[in-house]
Amino acid sequence: MKAIVLSTLFLLAISANSQSLKEALFGGKLKADTGTVLKKGDSLKIKDNLAQKIIADSIKKETVAIEKQNAIAAGLDTIRFNNPDAPAEMVAVEKAIPKDNNKAWKAFIDEFSSTIKSEVLTSGKVKNGTYSVLIDYEIGPDGQININSVSSDPSSSFLEQQIKERLTLTAPQLNPVMGTNGKPRTVSKKQLLSFVK
Repeated sequence: MKAIVLSTLFLLAISANSQSLKEALFGGKLKADTGTVLKKGDSLKIKDNLAQKIIADSIKKETVAIEKQNAIAAGLDTIRFNNPDAPAEMVAVEKAIPKDNNKAWKAFIDEFSSTIKSEVLTSGKVKNGTYSVLIDYEIGPDGQININSVSSDPSSSFLEQQIKERLTLTAPQLNPVMGTNGKPRTVSKKQLLSFVK
């Protein structure tokens, strides 16, 4: 008899301190599942959270779609729309992604310097020695490079002339530099090169 009374009291004590699942969910101690269906008795807090999640997901999808459209319009990259098995009609024309101006200019100057060393410095018109060449140039609003001046120390008119002519003919088209107002602007730059003959 004592065992039955004790077990009954024990069960009553456990059930008195326990909390129902519904109370835990609506009390904010449990999070609502994102895949749940809202019912008539659900709290406003759960409805608001679900509505905010739906809005955030739709904004994210719109942003991704706009980025893809911009990339296709610019022809910058191959896009498979997050599906590697997409049909060919959905794939943009593959083009190399343009480098930023600093990387493109550095790659050009490295190649240009080796050309000057092999073609111009081997000429008898350039004396032996170390030459520091300062190139003053501008990146125009359309991305075109304009060479303002080329000077060398020690002075060598032949070296300066050859560098200016070759830069004018072979300078790459860079990306326009945007100003604070969002419009392209002209930017003045300088490049220092060193040559040893």
